[in-house]
Amino acid sequence: MLNQDHDEAVRSDADDRRLDDPTGRITVPEPRSPSAARLLEMTARDTDQWRTDARAEAAEIVAAAQREASAMVRSAQRAAESMVEAARTEAAQAVDDAHATAAGVRTEMSRQRALEEAEVSRLQQLAEDHAHHLRQHVSEILERLDSAPGRSTH
Repeated sequence: MLNQDHDEAVRSDADDRRLDDPTGRITVPEPRSPSAARLLEMTARDTDQWRTDARAEAAEIVAAAQREASAMVRSAQRAAESMVEAARTEAAQAVDDAHATAAGVRTEMSRQRALEEAEVSRLQQLAEDHAHHLRQHVSEILERLDSAPGRSTH
């Protein structure tokens, strides 16, 4: 960006003797020849055209950047929505798997409990049978001892 010192240096180098108006506008002396006036008019027209072209190009760049930014935002939103949906699906699958595993564990626990209860019942029955046989055996031995010859009963 040009500053005032630079402008003054350029005017001095070009031997420009324009006087600044007290209102802050630059006063340009009348041209010395019609060709100089024509050259100034052409330069002013060209400058206006360049300014218009630059503004149009800047507007196109801004519009293209806005379109690109909007497209990127939409793309990012779609990607985020896709990731959220994938995470939800994965979480639902994990929950389903956990429920299935829990159900399998409960089923296996029930089966194992039934087996263990059956084994406990079998062992209780076996203990009762052994106790009965042992009583019978002891009774038989006592009867033999009681009926043995030479043994007197009081």
